[in-house]
Amino acid sequence: MNDFQDRGPDHRAPAGTAGQGSGGTAGSVHQVVFRWDGNQGRQGTGMKAVAHSCSSERAEELGRELGPLLWVSGARAPRQSIVRTLSRSGEVMLVQRWPTTDRGGRPSTVSHVLVGEPQILKTRRSLALAHGGWGRRESAEQATGQQPMVECAELDALAWERLPQMRELLPTVQHALILVTAEWLRDPTQRVSLLTSEEELPGWPDQDAVPLVYLGLFMLFGPWLGQEWTFATYDTVDTHPLRLMSVPRWEPDTGGPGPLARVMGRPPAHPLFEHRAAARLVDHLLEHPEARPGVPQLVDGLGGGAALDWPRRRALLKDVLDADGLAAPPRLPDRAPTTPSQAPQPNPAPPAPTPTPAPPSVSTAPFAGHPAAETELPARHEGLEDLHVPHRRNAVQRSRLADRLRTLPDDVLLHELRSGGLPPESVDLLLNELGDSVRVRQRGTAMRHALCAEVLRNGLYLTPNGPGAEPASRMALAGRAADLFTWAVAPLARDERYLRDLQELLHRMCLDRHPSAGNWLQETILAPRNGRAPDLPPVLWQQILRDMIGQSPARSVASHAPPAAPAHTAPPGRSALAPIPRTSASRLSELTRNPGCVVGTCVGVIVLLLLALVLVSM
Repeated sequence: MNDFQDRGPDHRAPAGTAGQGSGGTAGSVHQVVFRWDGNQGRQGTGMKAVAHSCSSERAEELGRELGPLLWVSGARAPRQSIVRTLSRSGEVMLVQRWPTTDRGGRPSTVSHVLVGEPQILKTRRSLALAHGGWGRRESAEQATGQQPMVECAELDALAWERLPQMRELLPTVQHALILVTAEWLRDPTQRVSLLTSEEELPGWPDQDAVPLVYLGLFMLFGPWLGQEWTFATYDTVDTHPLRLMSVPRWEPDTGGPGPLARVMGRPPAHPLFEHRAAARLVDHLLEHPEARPGVPQLVDGLGGGAALDWPRRRALLKDVLDADGLAAPPRLPDRAPTTPSQAPQPNPAPPAPTPTPAPPSVSTAPFAGHPAAETELPARHEGLEDLHVPHRRNAVQRSRLADRLRTLPDDVLLHELRSGGLPPESVDLLLNELGDSVRVRQRGTAMRHALCAEVLRNGLYLTPNGPGAEPASRMALAGRAADLFTWAVAPLARDERYLRDLQELLHRMCLDRHPSAGNWLQETILAPRNGRAPDLPPVLWQQILRDMIGQSPARSVASHAPPAAPAHTAPPGRSALAPIPRTSASRLSELTRNPGCVVGTCVGVIVLLLLALVLVSM
């Protein structure tokens, strides 16, 4: 190819090295061009390695490994894109793809692939090359035969010229960075799919800015995720085994490799701890854009934390952020991008009256308040100061406070619940009283909506928070969350303003690997304690069915593995945060002894059967 200066024979791979892997000579990488070349008299027809610096055999092997990644098909296919992935031998394959036409004039793809060792095609260098690409499509369309290797100095000249400008532009993708960071804080194993569009959306990256998002994420997490950085800057499907993807629309999830988080421009209606933590980490990144990859709060303060379960990781991350003086949540831009019209998402919620501003200790930033917060609440009621005192009460004190709450109206109790800073025990008392069966029956419509919004905003209170919060039993929290769902959320499940919240909640619970999630599904969907199945709209039943089908039997068992072992003294040479290795036999033994695991697995099977019947009857 003539994109790079003609280097002459001295820069070609030395004799006998072209077929020895793809590392080649020091400071250089191999290049291969793939395009549709018709029937060449060999096995089959299709995408061929028509030009290469390595041997023909190695080039064909790379083509087989890349497979579908050499193609971009579909109505919105005509767009340049970059892919970074790994070969079976651990080499990096950096693919630049252009839309083209074959000899018959049919739409096709031509790909220029760079292949080298990870220490040569490093992540940051690859991301800089992705921001604008390298080479020219015309050269790739005409290249044939043996090619020279590509000197890394030429790639570096492109990469290091672009990186300063990319760092300067990171604030323009702040919103996307927060949303993806929150997903990875909660579940670092997820693949992430960004919904982008050719239409410009305020505050949301277009397809050309996607490499900026990927660079920001790499600078945030660095090595903390413990997995290789693979990505596609643009594709038409998000089922490839890549960590980061950008697509113009979301097709029905076919259960690709591993859990998938699909992220769009609309912020969540009820920001959770992970969103507030993500906002703080992104703030740190934007203040130190030239620092080494991996913000210190993660790689230093929470090293090994990606291997923990979410409750332990959440508690440790909170300690790290608090110790770093980051307890107060930040104020972020108020702009909320519009949902793309082609996305299969619910209609936007109808406008609602402006809610009463929250006290300073409560953060509705970085996202707007919930649309269903319709009631105007009174000032704090006298005599309830004890609710905010973080101390353990004895049985007599607890009973007296519960009796006091029983005399107060719903609006006062809701105001206290919203006031923030409550100890977990006080939250329990308020929720128990608000869930009283007599109150539920007599409650007015406006208050029902306000309580539903508050419960969803706090994620059904599935995680403890507030001063003095201690690790709580997930089984106990899931049981309380099931009760909250039954009396506060289920009666309003058909209201469109809560559809997005319910989609996020049910998707998260269906994919949760802890047995308590199976118990929650049992007590809310299959066999609610009040004996009435929730009247969910068809789109939610379909989503539940897709999520459950997407989990293979092997993953269904793994998804209900017991929580990580409690804190222990680490043996010499082992991090205290690293999980203790267990044999397959011991793990199986624990699973069979854990009732939640057995129930969770059975629930998965029952859900599949029940939902099939429900969908058929609709």
